[in-house]
Amino acid sequence: MRLIFAIILMSLIVIACSKGKLTTTPKLELKSLSTKIVPVNGGLTVLLNFRDKEGDISDTFYVRKIRLNRRVVATVRDSFFYKIPEVPAKTYRGEFQIDLDYQTILSAISPPVIPGSNPPQREPDTLMLKFATKDKGNHISDTLVVPQIIVIRQ
Repeated sequence: MRLIFAIILMSLIVIACSKGKLTTTPKLELKSLSTKIVPVNGGLTVLLNFRDKEGDISDTFYVRKIRLNRRVVATVRDSFFYKIPEVPAKTYRGEFQIDLDYQTILSAISPPVIPGSNPPQREPDTLMLKFATKDKGNHISDTLVVPQIIVIRQ
């Protein structure tokens, strides 16, 4: 019984110690969001941490907006590339700040009116955001998912 307990304990220690190790594939982690509800003409700031074994992270993020609202409508620019400042060579860990203005974060071209609202109000965009990048060796990062952002509409 003690032998089994010792094996399980050693396995847990090995797994815990290897968690922070650098890998060839870039890793992304959400550090913070400025808000989960974006007001009219407001913006959204996303802070991401990255790790990369070779320290050759790219200077561009791929961003995908997925509208989660039940009513399906035409959308504006569902994916785009976000340019960030060049990262110095051999930067293995760091932080990126991605600033998305109101026009960039909008999704529906013409959001529907909320039924029964008086005066009429537009349905907010409820979005899932996905972020990815690649390094100079063309290793694509894991996809970081921000599950729900609400963008208030006029």
